[in-house]
Amino acid sequence: MNRKSHHFLRLFFTGMAVVLFGCTTLMGAPSVISPDTVSAAESAHVEPTATLEPQPADDSSSGKRYTYRDMVAGFLQTGPEGGWRKANSESFKETAAELGILLKFHQSNNDYQDQKAAFRDYIDDAEINVIVLAALESTGWDNLLRDAKEAGKVVVIEDRRIDAPEDLYATYVGSDFTEEGRKAADAMCQLLDGSSKKNVVELVGNVGSSAARYRGQGFRENMGKCGITITQSETANWSAAEGEQVMRGFLNKSADIQGVFAQNDEMAIGAITAIQDAGMDPGADIKLVSVDGTYGAFKAMVDGDLNVTVECSPWLAPQVFEAALMALNGEDLPKWIPSREEVFWAEDAAGIIGSRRY
Repeated sequence: MNRKSHHFLRLFFTGMAVVLFGCTTLMGAPSVISPDTVSAAESAHVEPTATLEPQPADDSSSGKRYTYRDMVAGFLQTGPEGGWRKANSESFKETAAELGILLKFHQSNNDYQDQKAAFRDYIDDAEINVIVLAALESTGWDNLLRDAKEAGKVVVIEDRRIDAPEDLYATYVGSDFTEEGRKAADAMCQLLDGSSKKNVVELVGNVGSSAARYRGQGFRENMGKCGITITQSETANWSAAEGEQVMRGFLNKSADIQGVFAQNDEMAIGAITAIQDAGMDPGADIKLVSVDGTYGAFKAMVDGDLNVTVECSPWLAPQVFEAALMALNGEDLPKWIPSREEVFWAEDAAGIIGSRRY
């Protein structure tokens, strides 16, 4: 089946899902824990308590059965990074309100030391029994995690992996960043099929984050399938403004560029402006592939400026809170609960953009 036929069938079944279930997007393989709550929550704007509520076991030490209303969660967010991060924060606030969870929210403003200090505060907060971490850096968490474990706190890592012993936290809920990079490379190979040159520049996120590291790794794993060469690579820190600035620098150094791999949509949107200002047509003269699947990316695809976005769902709170409740009740969890993702192409964007929440 060719790609256009595949997308026609996917859109047909997506449309059927909207009619039958109110879902706005069908995603890939099912998650380990309650995958249906993610798409249902995203389309309905609230989290359905009935589908989220697991059957908790008795706590082996006290016999207490925890419910969501017994949960006090401290969430350590990274900081503002555009539409994806805003939606990720809204996911936790709305889900907590729907389930009756008391949520304490800390915006770290992209300051690693601030985030670590807030983690310490959550350990010392006697009310909090769950800590959720969207880590700014992948390393340096071991001592805090040990202290949290000794204090009896359940720690769930969300969105970004960390480099720490797995026995120090309950589980990680989030994406396969390496696979996102592979998907981006496969898409770029299709876009550059038949091109005599395949020079691609890379806009990198925060270099200390697992998302940046593994998306770059995944792209490199698959780019050799079609002879892509990364000629320039530089961090733009997930920012549209920095993406524009870095792309201008790439073009000033060499305009012999056939593709841009932006590790998030915001940086791709910045690159589009730089390409236009250089008198070229983004999406045609230079192909662009990005990651996240935000509304801004869909708008750019509808406008013809972005070719592909690889989805990275921000609506993780239903899975995070479900896993945390199970951990509070002494249940064993897998060390990775994957979110679900899809690849979206420009020709399909107009039929999907109306359903994008973030």
